[in-house]
Amino acid sequence: MKWFEDAKQKIAQKAWDELEALWMARLETDPTCVDEFLVLAKTLRQKDERQRADALLDLLAQALREAKAWPERLKVLREQGRLTKRPALFREPLEEALHHTFADRPSYRKALEASKFHDPHGNPVEKADKVELWLTYDEGELFFMGGRGAGIVIELNPDLGVCRLDFEKDKRVSVPLGAAPKYLTALPPGHILRRKLSDPEGLKESAAKEQAKTFAELLKSFGRPMTVSEVKDAMIGIVSEAKWGSWWTAARKHPQVVVTGTGAKATYTWNDSAEQADDLIRAEFDSADLRSKLDLGRKHSGRSQELADYLAATLAAGAEKAATTDPALAWEIFAVLEKLPGRHTSTFDSDALLRGPLAARIASAVSDRLLRVRALQKIRQENPDWSKVLAEAFFREEDPRVLTTIAELLAENGQAAMKDRLVDETLRYPNRHPHAFYWICKNLDDDEALPIRGGYRLLYQIIDAVGSDEFSSIRARMRDFFDKGGLVIRIVMQTDNVEEARKLLNTIERYGQVEEYRRENVKSALIMKYPRLREPEAEPIYATPDALAAKRAELDHLVKVEIPQNSKAIQIAREMGDLRENFEYKAARQRAEYLSARVGEIQGEVSRVRVLDSSQVDTTEVRIGTKIALRNGDFSREVTILGPWESAPEQGIYSNQSEVAKALLGHRPGDIVSFMGNDYEVTTIRTWNA
Repeated sequence: MKWFEDAKQKIAQKAWDELEALWMARLETDPTCVDEFLVLAKTLRQKDERQRADALLDLLAQALREAKAWPERLKVLREQGRLTKRPALFREPLEEALHHTFADRPSYRKALEASKFHDPHGNPVEKADKVELWLTYDEGELFFMGGRGAGIVIELNPDLGVCRLDFEKDKRVSVPLGAAPKYLTALPPGHILRRKLSDPEGLKESAAKEQAKTFAELLKSFGRPMTVSEVKDAMIGIVSEAKWGSWWTAARKHPQVVVTGTGAKATYTWNDSAEQADDLIRAEFDSADLRSKLDLGRKHSGRSQELADYLAATLAAGAEKAATTDPALAWEIFAVLEKLPGRHTSTFDSDALLRGPLAARIASAVSDRLLRVRALQKIRQENPDWSKVLAEAFFREEDPRVLTTIAELLAENGQAAMKDRLVDETLRYPNRHPHAFYWICKNLDDDEALPIRGGYRLLYQIIDAVGSDEFSSIRARMRDFFDKGGLVIRIVMQTDNVEEARKLLNTIERYGQVEEYRRENVKSALIMKYPRLREPEAEPIYATPDALAAKRAELDHLVKVEIPQNSKAIQIAREMGDLRENFEYKAARQRAEYLSARVGEIQGEVSRVRVLDSSQVDTTEVRIGTKIALRNGDFSREVTILGPWESAPEQGIYSNQSEVAKALLGHRPGDIVSFMGNDYEVTTIRTWNA
């Protein structure tokens, strides 16, 4: 590389003669380092020395021809062709280079013809690019594909723009040539996965006996960090699905492999030595914050005693400093260090943190669930006010398993009454303690032997919780209680109160926070329990076009104006602070429930509307949509029969559901009708708007 750095310096100094001397000297010793030559040529063009760059590239191309370095010459010719305004001049030299580079490939002639390389109107440089790309995926070439493992190309079809590969389980898999660079990774000579095709049984045997060595060879073959899913894909057909777990546990323990990150995004990297790997871990550890240091300590302490001691000592010193600023993390670190192989000399009493007045807050802030349980058990053993501390921790906890631990510690140590008070408080104010309420419901859902307290009251609390902001983080889990066989269905089937059942049926039908199929589960259970709730098809609502338009306008106003305004009011009220004593928030929530119910009611009515058309109303007898003239001696009056939305008895307009309408419907002119204590003769019948 020294000549390359010298050449760049000559360009910077504009020492052109010296540059050309360096160029020519390099051509005589090794003209095949074309990447360096091309970088220098590009730099010359940036310095407005285009002619000089072109001349030097011509010399390079000629030297490569003389050296019969055809792949390198092809690369230089393509670069020259891209930079010239007359790429057609390069057709013959490009074809020569293509021929010498690829003539022995099975699909060379096919690719050359498919590219239309000899088309006098085409750009030969672009055609050469296509040929080279296509031949990358020629018959017999080996590739790795995620989800399929190693495979061999059995067909290249540039006319269709695809190549086809055979994998272990999948045959003739088509891959578009345009997408091949994205999905296929070439397996060069020496790559471990080539053995899968040449010696599959030998590879399986060595992988089974030397897991860590095989994993190391895989990382070296790919030459980049790999995720566990990528490793699993690569080992398809080499390690069976049944043995994958044990194989992976052993394979990743290679001392020269380092894992970075956590979970599915964690990557595994190969290092040239175990010492280099440890140094890499130590550097990452030193630059991390204390929480990340703890994670790295857990992950890497088993690599070597020296590294484990370093990690432990550093963690212990950091935890002592953090005891006043982050006592939960400090306690967690010392708890973890008890289980790690590293040695440290700290004498700090971390359990003293759990004997103080902030014990509940500290225990609740421990991030690891199992360590949180351990902290609560320590509090039970060492804190004189342990029952009060656990009671405080109960309402801070979000994990149902830890809540179970708290309840068991109280019940098993003579504080069952305290546990019952916590449950009573939760059931009294579910929105204050959403996670504890979910825990109670989950226990009832899991154990059918437990008695259900509250019956329909609990059921309405669950329904309210699904729509409550306080339950937003666990709303999906609350909905599970509405599934078949779930808690809500059990409450319905165990409670005998038909009026509450009818009320619930009406509520659940319009409750949009629960999916339709889950609402159907509840409705079916209610009707099974109380068959009398099965209602006939709802009676249609008759309305004039004007009445329907007015009702839709009301619905539109509710949805677009009043509900958004009320939602904004809820948000403003929420920002005022404690929701338990917030009158504005409660009022806005009640208003939200009313608006939601009103929208549901109107939507239900509109869905049942039959619009009256005056041109279609038969006036031979009294029908809905008619105006009837009545006479009693010298007294005359008019009565109009419309739907319930337009009922106005003071104006002589009656709903078709009214007693007046029922007395008139079906009568013809000349008939005598009786209603409201009087007899009338029907004189004429016309449409309501005539």
